[in-house]
Amino acid sequence: MISDLSSPADISLSGLYADNRGTQKDSDVIRTLLDQSDWFCHAVEFDPRSGQALPQSLSSVLARMSGYSPPSAGRPVRDRLWRIVEHSRHSVERLFRGLNEAPRREQALLPVHAVRELDANSFIKLSNRPGRNIREKLAGNPYLQGVRRFQSINLPENRLLKAFVEHLAQLLELRRDILGHEDELLLQILTWLRSGEARDIGRWENLPPNNTLLSHRDYRRVWDAWRLLQSLEDDLSADHSRLPERIRTKRLWNTYAQMWRDGSHRFADMPVFFDYDRFEIRPWFSKVVAQRVPETINRNVSVEDIRTPVCVDFATLRPRYATGTTVRSLPDAFLWQKWRDANTAVALDLFTSDAIYAHAQATTLSSADLFFSRTDPEQLDPAARAFASRLHSVFRHETLIWLVPDALNDFELDVTRRNVNARFQNAIPLPRSIAAAFLRADYSKVRNDSAIVVIDSVGGKTCVTKLIARFDPELKKVLPETNGFYWERHPPVIISNASPEMHEEKKYEIPTLDDQGQWREAPHATKPAVVDAATLRNDPRIGQFAFAINLTNSPVTGGIRLHSLQQRAGGIALWRDQIPELSIKAVRDGLHRRFHLVSRGTTVKPLRGRPVAVEVGEDFTLPAGRTFYQFPLFLGYSTENLGYSARLESPAFPLNKDVVCKLQLTFEYGADDPYKLIFVPQNGSFHPVTATWCRTAEVIITDAPAPQYPAPMTWADLHHVPRDGGDETADLLDWIPNAIAQLDQDIYIRPRERTTGVISTTWRQDKNEGHFTFANTDLSAKKVFIHQKSFIDGINHADFLEGSRISFEVIERAGKYSGRNIAGEHHQEIERLKDFDEASISMPLNRIRKALYYPVIQTWRDGRSIDDADCPKAFADAARTNIDYLASLLHESQLPEQVKDEIRFLMCCMHSDAPDECVQWITEQVSKDRIDNPRAVGFALGSVVEPWQQSILSGFMERPTESALRVFAYAIWRDRHFVEQFDVEQMTAILDSLNTVLSQIKPCPPRKKINDKRTTLNWLQSTTEPLELLLGLLRARNSPDAQIRMLLQPHQKVTKELANRVERVTEFVAQSNGCLYSRIQINIEKPHGDQTPDLLFALRMYLTGDDGANAIHITSVSDKNDE
Repeated sequence: MISDLSSPADISLSGLYADNRGTQKDSDVIRTLLDQSDWFCHAVEFDPRSGQALPQSLSSVLARMSGYSPPSAGRPVRDRLWRIVEHSRHSVERLFRGLNEAPRREQALLPVHAVRELDANSFIKLSNRPGRNIREKLAGNPYLQGVRRFQSINLPENRLLKAFVEHLAQLLELRRDILGHEDELLLQILTWLRSGEARDIGRWENLPPNNTLLSHRDYRRVWDAWRLLQSLEDDLSADHSRLPERIRTKRLWNTYAQMWRDGSHRFADMPVFFDYDRFEIRPWFSKVVAQRVPETINRNVSVEDIRTPVCVDFATLRPRYATGTTVRSLPDAFLWQKWRDANTAVALDLFTSDAIYAHAQATTLSSADLFFSRTDPEQLDPAARAFASRLHSVFRHETLIWLVPDALNDFELDVTRRNVNARFQNAIPLPRSIAAAFLRADYSKVRNDSAIVVIDSVGGKTCVTKLIARFDPELKKVLPETNGFYWERHPPVIISNASPEMHEEKKYEIPTLDDQGQWREAPHATKPAVVDAATLRNDPRIGQFAFAINLTNSPVTGGIRLHSLQQRAGGIALWRDQIPELSIKAVRDGLHRRFHLVSRGTTVKPLRGRPVAVEVGEDFTLPAGRTFYQFPLFLGYSTENLGYSARLESPAFPLNKDVVCKLQLTFEYGADDPYKLIFVPQNGSFHPVTATWCRTAEVIITDAPAPQYPAPMTWADLHHVPRDGGDETADLLDWIPNAIAQLDQDIYIRPRERTTGVISTTWRQDKNEGHFTFANTDLSAKKVFIHQKSFIDGINHADFLEGSRISFEVIERAGKYSGRNIAGEHHQEIERLKDFDEASISMPLNRIRKALYYPVIQTWRDGRSIDDADCPKAFADAARTNIDYLASLLHESQLPEQVKDEIRFLMCCMHSDAPDECVQWITEQVSKDRIDNPRAVGFALGSVVEPWQQSILSGFMERPTESALRVFAYAIWRDRHFVEQFDVEQMTAILDSLNTVLSQIKPCPPRKKINDKRTTLNWLQSTTEPLELLLGLLRARNSPDAQIRMLLQPHQKVTKELANRVERVTEFVAQSNGCLYSRIQINIEKPHGDQTPDLLFALRMYLTGDDGANAIHITSVSDKNDE
């Protein structure tokens, strides 16, 4: 019991030590203060650089506190003086062995033979001596005033060091005399103070610190310790004044420590912060969360150091390992967390944790996450470093075999491999399939070229790896038990790949506390389902095999067995590896194409420290004019970027001209960088350049460029639309009525004035074997040209001879007359629909396509309607009449359906002005989910202002099928505000469907005939539509809604997937040898020689967030292919 807490606040170190011995009335209080300080220093870990208490995990703090014991004989009390000594001890010892020095110069009276330098003062002194010359002046006194240069240690930092150790020695002597503990540092200090070095150092003048004191590793610690010494008395008084709070803090945390030591509670781990000066212990959250458990937790689990080769499997939370005699799991949970808020970031190792806090402010990683997590490498790297350090603290042998999931490639192992190699001199990565083969395969049943498969489910991926037995007679001599067979590993085949989200839910086999305060028990590990061997044999990627190994447990025993056999086999590899195909993408022949570095079937011997040369079959041309080169890496035939690039930098860049290089590639198994690629110029114009493998940095961009919609025309602009290929303009508002009038003539027979006449000559034959004659009219002497083709259908020209009377319509051209609609003298025309056959139907079809498509599409573009206030009244009145006329044509039962379809398309182009007949036609298609003309329906949606348009759009959004997406591809470039019709959920659904459609695009099918162009054209059109939709959807980056604006930012998962789809389509287009035509006219500057279609190039720039996308301009939307 503390007798009195109201003692004076002023307290000295000597009084503190004296009271601790019980010589003063406040001995209980002082002893309590010292015990508290000793307890606190035992619980914390001080930063050796700054001296501040480092944050720790809650489990680590409780473990330290539960292991605390009061100071006993022979151990000093860890008080403030102890902290000062420990912070500066190693720095003082190093400085005693080598002080800072600086050159100095001074005037000194030196023997003549020792003088090396004179200055003005030397000559002044010499001139004052008697004598006529130098010989006489030095004759009686052979000494000369000269300049002496030397290395001085009398520097400010050394003067501070001397002052510090003098003061520290006094305090250490005080502690020795009162408490009876003599520090080893005291003897070193006293010895140094008696040395000549110390005598040469002057007195410290309390100067402000110089750069050396603030930046030098050791002098900075001395400076920090000196400052603590100066405030020592004040700090002790402050400790004394806060004694009640200190007592409460210690009592609370001792209670937590007791609960932890008893094993009756489990604690949710979190960061714990310390304030040594205020004696505060502050967890990340204000309250420590613990839960009583039914079974006592064993806190005394430990692993002795293992000093033999070991095989470790990181695939589980508590890594499995095997030595020559032992197979077990480590007791530690290989978990790492990064806690972060607005002001603080703390990394924690959770090896001894009871439970983890799954909070939004914490990023949690396990050892398995080093393989499968897509977390930022900047977080994976410190986690891997912590895990590798923990392994090294247990496994002390230089050899560590670590098992690798077969589904991963060498680049995905980069972070883990570098950190394991840094801790273990002979770290050997080993595929799990190979370890399984050495664990389970029976060599007595193995035959040459026979195959087995290993089925492994880890990290949410199920992959099948085929191993083929090959015979080596030398191996049979060295290792008879293998029968001379080694295994050749083929690239794995992934047969299922669970989404990361599904994998995330059951990630850690440890109790969890969520951010709602709910405890969740550790999920039980489930064994993967057995895969049917017959199904695998039917998979063309796998083929036939003798038997299958289903991995349900870690094959670490097989890994250690392989190592033992390999030691006996020496340089004969017991397995071979077919490394996967590796390629870079570069511009070749004007297109982005693959350049293969590693070809299919390349096999290497995986022996650590022995590079293997890999032949690259082609030369590579470096284009001129670039300061550096960077080529993305691809694995196999996947279009997904590996996330790495081969980067070339050299003082010789940029090159003056293209240079052809020979590529030298080597593969070293298990090295930090397994692949080494060297570009060797064939003309020797620069030194060979080694490529560096750069991880593609993912920069979070929230304001990536978006395509701009072309500037819409006004109604006034439609009077002066530039014609292609010249300076002339066209008035679209006059064009449309005239073209419809001409269409009427192609469809209807309208009676016109007829003239009668007499055939004046016999029938003659023209050069085309047609027959013609001339006729004289009754009312004039006009000579009218009569041709057999101008007779009305059903009337034969041969029935009319010279002198016969006929009737016809007179047509005048350039002063010459010809007859049209020729018949007998008494023939009368009535107004009617023309009779159409396959030949005559082409006239109205061509009229619509060539004369009406363009003006109608352009006039009603961008949401323009004849109901607009600025629409010219004359055109609006004429348009309403013409729309009624077009609608009436649809009721003509004898009008061919082909012509009606073209008329319906014209009506669709008028969107909100379309008549009911067109609306009904569109609605029927949507209701039946059978869109005959996606372009027409897309144009009809317009600005989606009419109820029927909104209804159609809602129908599409209920189920955004491929047909709906093709409709949107036209609608989104028909009106600038169309993309604003979708909310977040609808946009997400459209992007998911579009991603699926793009993934289903197949290579262009082969031509059916030599002259078959239609197959390629149809494929190009069906491929272009979803790409144009994607370009239009990217305009959502300008949305005022923040959620919609973020959907297609470059760092989003769907954006990356869409970028991969575009790359895949780009390769298909290059293979098709066709020209990808797009209605979207894009003004874009591409690298010299790059012939990638503009649409694909622009999509690549936008999806990846390339700054070059800012220079892309969409000038117009052309419908020339529809004219």
